[in-house]
Amino acid sequence: MEGIVKIRERILEEAQEQKQKIIEDAKAQAQNIKKEYEQKAKKILDDILDKAGKTAEEKKRRILSMAQLENRKVLLQAKQEIIDEVFEKAKDTLKSMPDEKYQNLIANMLINSVLTGNEEVIISAYDKNRITPEFLQKINSTLIGMGKQGNLRISETPGQMIGGFILKSQDVEINSTFDSLINMEREELETEIAKVLFEE
Repeated sequence: MEGIVKIRERILEEAQEQKQKIIEDAKAQAQNIKKEYEQKAKKILDDILDKAGKTAEEKKRRILSMAQLENRKVLLQAKQEIIDEVFEKAKDTLKSMPDEKYQNLIANMLINSVLTGNEEVIISAYDKNRITPEFLQKINSTLIGMGKQGNLRISETPGQMIGGFILKSQDVEINSTFDSLINMEREELETEIAKVLFEE
């Protein structure tokens, strides 16, 4: 009987030891799994934070780029407005030129533009008091002296221009309006004006 008790005690003791070993192994395994998942969770979190950081950086870069582009557009628009103002002032200066100086300029332009001397001269309504038939008569006399017909006459219909003239014959129309001359030179002049105004 005593032998059975000892065997039973021995079995229970081994079982207890086995149980303890299983519990310790399970705890160690659980600890390893916990550690592994903590590392995985940290990696996932780091990846998320890294992606979020890159996304935020990209958004910031795009916002800055858009702001710079908008700033450039505003600056270009402001420059264009200033250049437009310069050209408008140039037109005003030409328009308000003293009569004698204006007539000398128009006389030279007409003499150099006339083909036959038998053209119609279209001028603006504003120039009716400066470019008169008497004024044209002097030009006609000069043209006759150059071997041309000397039959320039003022058109009854005024043109829409700030100054200058359009020479019209049966075949040809020569546009020597200030508007046209300024527009032809504008591209080249704009670059020069921009250099002067903005030191580009």
